[in-house]
Amino acid sequence: MMLGCIAAPPAGAVPGRDINQVRNQVRDLEAKAEAATEKYNEAAGQLADVQATLVTLKARQASQRAALDQITGRINDVARAAYTSGGLDNGLQLLLAEDPNQFLQQSSTLQRVAASQAAALRRIQTARLRLTQTQAAVSDKEQIVQGYRNSMATAKREADSQLSAARAILASLMKSERQRLAALAAAERRASATAASHARTQLLSQLGRNASGMSPRAVAAVRYALSQVGDRYVAATAGPSAFDCSGLTLAAWRVAGISLPHYSFSQFSKTHRIPLSQARPGDLLFYFKYGTHHVSMYIGNGKMVHAANPSSGVIVTSVYDPWYSRRFSGVGRVGS
Repeated sequence: MMLGCIAAPPAGAVPGRDINQVRNQVRDLEAKAEAATEKYNEAAGQLADVQATLVTLKARQASQRAALDQITGRINDVARAAYTSGGLDNGLQLLLAEDPNQFLQQSSTLQRVAASQAAALRRIQTARLRLTQTQAAVSDKEQIVQGYRNSMATAKREADSQLSAARAILASLMKSERQRLAALAAAERRASATAASHARTQLLSQLGRNASGMSPRAVAAVRYALSQVGDRYVAATAGPSAFDCSGLTLAAWRVAGISLPHYSFSQFSKTHRIPLSQARPGDLLFYFKYGTHHVSMYIGNGKMVHAANPSSGVIVTSVYDPWYSRRFSGVGRVGS
């Protein structure tokens, strides 16, 4: 949803609204959509973990069922053989035997077979117990999987609802308002591209003088994030040409060899708190207090790069932008 691509307003369009106020209303709704998107990302990550466990459990279940079938098959073979042989009482067999010594030898063998059968039966009982336990675990994980899928569906509906409300505001604008809003968006994109180019040049200059104080991994992460400026914002996406907020920081640090979860709150939990005054390029900036459902990357000189929202995409903006400053949560340093 680009601000410059808005349908003509309906006949009941409301004239004379402050364009910055309208823009902030849209930002607020897009932020609510992003909060829902981050809940979706959280559930998706948990779902992936449970599904991996479920694959292992189902493989174990198949193996245990095959083992049980094998043991049961051997017992059935012995039972069929006993039925076919007639199974005479031992005393009667002794009376009918032509060679009593031979019968005694056979009787000893039968006792050993009976002992073997008892052991096999115990193995069946153990195998059945293990299979039952695994089946219960599979059923439990399948219920959890469905719960996460339901959470993802709920989050998606919430995000779609908030974005629809944002689109409704944009669609209600008069032509002159849409033109002013499009001009603001174009100016923001130009400023973002200029800031990204300046940041890349400065980064290279500092590296040439060994003056950046950054780890090689942080350098790689910042370079990657800056190279995505201009890309689209797409919910629950982590590249290669579209991102949501935590998807961009995940992808940038992944290039640097560090794994982050695709969820802003988890990224907040996995980083070390530092004051904003001590922030270095590569550090992550979090917003919306304890919800922390927006994350960006600090690039130096009071600037940050982030997948801002569907209207703006990946941009460079000021850390001190009033809208973001009011929602600032803290800075996190990624361990390297």
